Amino acid sequence: MFFGKLALWLGLITALVAICALWWGHYLGRKDGEAATNLGYYATFASFISFTLSVLTLVAAFFGNNYKLLYVAENRSTDVSSLAWLYKLAGVWAGREGSLLFWTWLIAVFAAYVAWRRMEKTDALSNMGLLVTNVVLSLFSLAMLCAEINDPFKLTSADMLSASGELLANTGMNPLLQHWAMILHPPTLFVGYAGLVIPFAFAMAALIVNDSSSEWVEIVDRITLFSWLFLSIGIGLGSVWAYVVLGWGGYWAWDPVENASFLPWLTGVGLIHSFTVYRRRGGFKRWALLNAAMTFSLVVLGTFITRSGIVQSVHAFQPDSFSTWLFGFMIAGPLVFIGLGLVLRWKSFAGNDEFESLTSKESAYYFNNVLMLLAAAIVAYLTVTSALPAWLPFGKQSISAITFDLLARPVGILYAIILAVCPILAWRKTEGATFWKRVRWPLATAAVIFAALVAEWWLNLRPIYDFMVGQGGTKAIGFTAFGPPFVYHGLALLAFATASVIIANGVWLFIEGTRQRAAAKKEGIGTALQAILFKARSQSGGYIAHIGMGIILIGLVGSAMYVRDVKMTVPADVGSSFTVSNYTLTFKSADSKTHDNGDVDDQVTFAVSKNGRNVGTVTPGRTTFALQNQTRLNAAVLSEPLRDIFMVWEGTQPTADGGYDSSINVKINPLIWFAWGGFGILLLGSALATWPKKTARLAPATASSASARRAKAGGGPTGGKKGGSGKGAGSKGGSGKGAGNEGTGAKGAGGKGAGNKGAKSNKSGK
Repeated sequence: MFFGKLALWLGLITALVAICALWWGHYLGRKDGEAATNLGYYATFASFISFTLSVLTLVAAFFGNNYKLLYVAENRSTDVSSLAWLYKLAGVWAGREGSLLFWTWLIAVFAAYVAWRRMEKTDALSNMGLLVTNVVLSLFSLAMLCAEINDPFKLTSADMLSASGELLANTGMNPLLQHWAMILHPPTLFVGYAGLVIPFAFAMAALIVNDSSSEWVEIVDRITLFSWLFLSIGIGLGSVWAYVVLGWGGYWAWDPVENASFLPWLTGVGLIHSFTVYRRRGGFKRWALLNAAMTFSLVVLGTFITRSGIVQSVHAFQPDSFSTWLFGFMIAGPLVFIGLGLVLRWKSFAGNDEFESLTSKESAYYFNNVLMLLAAAIVAYLTVTSALPAWLPFGKQSISAITFDLLARPVGILYAIILAVCPILAWRKTEGATFWKRVRWPLATAAVIFAALVAEWWLNLRPIYDFMVGQGGTKAIGFTAFGPPFVYHGLALLAFATASVIIANGVWLFIEGTRQRAAAKKEGIGTALQAILFKARSQSGGYIAHIGMGIILIGLVGSAMYVRDVKMTVPADVGSSFTVSNYTLTFKSADSKTHDNGDVDDQVTFAVSKNGRNVGTVTPGRTTFALQNQTRLNAAVLSEPLRDIFMVWEGTQPTADGGYDSSINVKINPLIWFAWGGFGILLLGSALATWPKKTARLAPATASSASARRAKAGGGPTGGKKGGSGKGAGSKGGSGKGAGNEGTGAKGAGGKGAGNKGAKSNKSGK
């Protein structure tokens, strides 16, 4: 265990060496500072190796059942299933100390990756980006080394162990975490969190070296997409876990820690779209810097919420003052530093931000940024209101999920409207005739989709509203809080209409692009579609992601706004039955199993029929964990194409006549598979957009001017100037190819020509 702690210290020391060496190399300049700069890169690799050894030490302790480490003793798994070895591994990130170590290690992984990718150039921009990354890495290291509560290698007290090293205390992993989704949920979130350090680091670097070209965006663009993708996966896995493990039949409750992961996701959307305008139009430069800082600050806010104790959450850890101050500084610091940098470099980072018409793509991107930033600010504020002074709005109050819904639903629909119209707008201004030409077939298709959704609403969703309101009590408040029924239904129908347009637009963009490319290139439909999908991956992936968002919106309306929720007590007699909506559930059997470790699984089986037709069985149950003396409800879900039958069994109670009754909760969740399916499509599109370009290592179009600035500021010893303006021209051709693929194959052909021309210039430049 001494080795693990030593590796932590070495990780911190080497990160500090990297910071000093990179700054000294920058100060000395390109030629004289080459040795110091190279030392900074090698120190970054050494830091990565040190943190890797530290994590591996903790992994070995879990698999070796080394209870001399308090963290292992408190987060060990007693599971005896086929997933037992995975739960041992999950113990590494299951608790406070291990999750912080794992997160720090991931930052070191990204730092090493950036150092490896940029070592050939070691230009001033890369050097300063790596320096800032190492600063963040050092601060995370200090959180573990300077606060005992965060130390993953502190020892177990002697009274908890026997003479042979066996654990005497009844400690272990929270049973709720022993689920496959929670094996994957934290690490995918942490990958997203760690990766979002990089765009902030290079935003700071761009300000330090006064390089307003798009080069820093080109360097971090794919990393940002990759990180946002993993953040999305993490949020989705957390939703799956909440749906099937917590027993309440939902997947989002606006818990403070849930919100913590959602906040950087929102600003990440704005960051990704700002990068698009930065690269293609030379605009939104200040927006990109601000979004990079805000996204990283909100990432840190997540760990601040879980570790500071300022708000109450079922996911929060025990607070400590050092973490509160350290992470509080890391929240405010990025915004302060980026703000000061923008003040000093205001003119340098002036971009082409003005738009001459509200019917332009620029205006849609602008309102996308404003809305995402505003939404993140509102959710962040409402998340921490319980810790705010009473004189502030909602101060000292905990905001209910209904309040969040009242704000989120209309804002979400407004954002979806922007999402619906943006792809069919032109840059600068969209003429009426052009707009109608682009929108007429998507609108016709959307009308068909919307008609089907309206039919579903009228026949199946609308009656649920009447039923739930009729029940009264707290269950009705979520419906009546929106005011008259027409407001509630109106929001749902507006969301359906918007989702229909989003889906139809995305589909027709591919249809039109394929048709026009096939005509221009004399290609088959399949070949043309393949080219559009895989040669313009960023844009095609974006369109697929938009389609996914439209499908998700349909699922959210059904599974969040129109859930039939019934809680009752029924006889636990074989053959007894009860009805929920048009489903009849008949009790078939009850079983109990005791495992070798003392855990007990109880479950009951119900046959489910719909209008007299058998549709399957549900087997809810509960597990009583002997070690922790806790009970986990195991929900059962029976899925149909348009709804889930979700059932929780809370156990049996004896009755006065000597029999038994079962306490059950049944929910009918409409359209929920649209949410899961749309989420899968969103991830697929994001993954396609993230896939690296073959030209990713080329300098951007403005590399000639950027190289001159880097040389003046003290750029790297090699690569930074090689090729000069010729290389910049070549990259411009590559950008032309990407832009050419926008919208249609015919434009793609034009872009490709520009790309070849750029490549020729690149050759002459060398």
